[in-house]
Amino acid sequence: MKHYSKTSANQLSSEQQLVPLRNPLIALQNDEPDQQEDEQNYYSAMSKAFGFAGLMGILKGDSVGDEKKDLGEEHIVHMIKLARLSQERKEYKKSEQLLHLALKAAHEIQHYDAQRYIIDDLANNAYEVGDFKKAEKLFINLMKQLIADGMAQDDNAIIHISAKLANLYAMFREEAKAREGFRFCIHHLETKLKMNVDDFDTLALYSLILSWFGDFVHSSGDFTQSLALFKQSYEISVKINSKHHPHSLLQLNNMAASYTMMNRLEDAVDCLNSALILAQEYRMDDGLKDLPYYFINLANVYLSQVEKSAADAKELLKLAESSCQEGFNCAKMMRNREAMLQAKKCMKQIKSHQTL
Repeated sequence: MKHYSKTSANQLSSEQQLVPLRNPLIALQNDEPDQQEDEQNYYSAMSKAFGFAGLMGILKGDSVGDEKKDLGEEHIVHMIKLARLSQERKEYKKSEQLLHLALKAAHEIQHYDAQRYIIDDLANNAYEVGDFKKAEKLFINLMKQLIADGMAQDDNAIIHISAKLANLYAMFREEAKAREGFRFCIHHLETKLKMNVDDFDTLALYSLILSWFGDFVHSSGDFTQSLALFKQSYEISVKINSKHHPHSLLQLNNMAASYTMMNRLEDAVDCLNSALILAQEYRMDDGLKDLPYYFINLANVYLSQVEKSAADAKELLKLAESSCQEGFNCAKMMRNREAMLQAKKCMKQIKSHQTL
């Protein structure tokens, strides 16, 4: 979610505030497990709880020679693919219906891993619809079932579901629960890393949760801690993905948000310029989707610099106008109405300064 006026600060007007671009809880994943593709796009793979394997990796294996079960699994895969397509089209009610059909089929062939996978998808679907209480209930029940089946509390699947719940509690303004949830996740991940369990999935999950926790801390007004968390997330992402990866770019934006609220405006400009250069240099799809927001955020930082340095106001306004226009052009090309509206608000602010 890309909002710009949730966090209050004395030094910025509501139109100029930057906040981290929150990582969405749901994303689509490839059907076939492919480690190289996961490493190129782990951010998408983080949407699933079960060892980050693809759906086919979950369904295949124990049904060789059982024709009835094979046909049942094919039906489940088909239903989930249709559900994913409906999610892409934002037809969430239809997606939920298809997932329930898949769940029924999984019950019929007693495929418990598939059932858990589908429940996780249902919870993500509820999150997208905005039914956060339903998502919370589904995640809690899923986690209880996994633990009852013998899954350890420090398993990446449990940690990831716990992080999703912590995000939901942050949205419910239940700050104590949110903070406790994030600390639980980070504690277990750091313990794993100290024991040299530093596989890609664990590092990717750690980077993602550090970013989510940073967003929560930022919204609470602790910009020094949020900056440290975003930096740590960025360093891990660069290590496992590269500096061009969308998640790495996202952390540069998030660092800029914290720098801005700390009145370290030159550092904010440096972060956003780096994100813009890298996004356009490598042109990964997810990075390009956020490109308009990076331009708009940069324009807002320039605007806050105008208020701090009257001597350079004219030049800074030109830079802000150029960035804002670039953001609008990108948003228009991508048909991103939300970003277009933000760019228009930004341009309105620029014009108000130019008429002074």
